[in-house]
Amino acid sequence: MLGRLSVGIVKGLLVGGLLGYALVRLGSPTPPPILAYLAAAVAGVLVGLIAGKPIWADGALVEASTKAVVGGLLGAGILAAERTWLMIPAPISLAPLVPEHALIGGFAVTALAFLAAVLGGFYEADNSPSDSGTRRASGTRLEAPRNRIAPTDRAGHETEEASQAEQKKRERG
Repeated sequence: MLGRLSVGIVKGLLVGGLLGYALVRLGSPTPPPILAYLAAAVAGVLVGLIAGKPIWADGALVEASTKAVVGGLLGAGILAAERTWLMIPAPISLAPLVPEHALIGGFAVTALAFLAAVLGGFYEADNSPSDSGTRRASGTRLEAPRNRIAPTDRAGHETEEASQAEQKKRERG
């Protein structure tokens, strides 16, 4: 679980950091509120599509779509919390990216990377492993029996109804 959490945080940092860097390169290192919330929603959607069970996995379309929609809403909500409580100076110099002294909650790269890392870590930690079968200690998968046990009489012989049902089953398929 700790490994999946770490992978999710890294995925989120990459998505949010790249999106924030794109905003900086477009000339908006400390974006106005509407652009910041839109970017936060986009970051949440992108993290929802790739973290946990990604959209390209088998049978993941509904799950990934749901995570994307919720991620968009949560991204905007997390950014609101960041802009309220994380308006503190960055502990390191961000001079190559932004000329003025940036605040963590207001600077595009740090704000988006933080919120995407939180979402990515949550989605990835919440994701169960792809192989949901029970495993033995040796690593081999336990399979459920495929055939039903036919009802038997007191002597241990199959009842007539069970043998007729089995015969009909063979005829059908």
